[in-house]
Amino acid sequence: MADATLAATSPVSLEIQSRLANAENYNRWIFSQIAPYVGRRILDVGCAIGNITQFYVDREIVVGLDVMEEELAVARRRFAGKNFEAHLMDVSSDALGQFRDRSLDTVVCLNVLEHVEDDVHALRNMARTVLPGGRLCLLVPVNKWLFGPMDSVDHHYRRYTRREMNAKLAEAGLEVEHQNYFNMLGIAAWFFNNRILKKSLATPVEYSLYDTLVPVLQAIERAMPPPAGLSLVSICRAPHSR
Repeated sequence: MADATLAATSPVSLEIQSRLANAENYNRWIFSQIAPYVGRRILDVGCAIGNITQFYVDREIVVGLDVMEEELAVARRRFAGKNFEAHLMDVSSDALGQFRDRSLDTVVCLNVLEHVEDDVHALRNMARTVLPGGRLCLLVPVNKWLFGPMDSVDHHYRRYTRREMNAKLAEAGLEVEHQNYFNMLGIAAWFFNNRILKKSLATPVEYSLYDTLVPVLQAIERAMPPPAGLSLVSICRAPHSR
């Protein structure tokens, strides 16, 4: 997402986020993937309407960024009176440097990098914003063969492979502290909807049905870490000097 996309708002994105807002189990499951690593002063990249932000909005400070003013407006209302501030800003923008004096210790960037054309530049930008040695908590979609209409309609540039992601993290100067696949059984649902039915959006009923399965899926993946997944979680350390 280059700066020019600030004006290219997508009602599809807001619709997806609104449907996901009701998937409480799924949102909590995503947060559980990064929860042990999230600090007190957070840069929330691609915060949208706050579906994951809600789980750490009680921290010392949360600086939320997004390129969708409509979604930021929802987040501002949702977290009024909390330690949350929202900024219309692209993660690739040099304006991100204005937050370097905020002593941010964590970047949360979930399902965002696939929207960014120059993702390595975005990674470097985030790493320069947090304190030296701060953490970046990242989640990206994987399995290139799953790319289809549901990716295209949400303006994804790519799905990743683990090797590709690690190469880009290394290029950005980031040290991988922890990494795991996430939501293995979601591959089948995504493939069926995205590649077989060629749907652009999952229905609210489908989100609801999947959400009811999450406690079981979560228990399975807790007991047996999956060898593959719909997404890849990466916890990284920023360089120890800016």
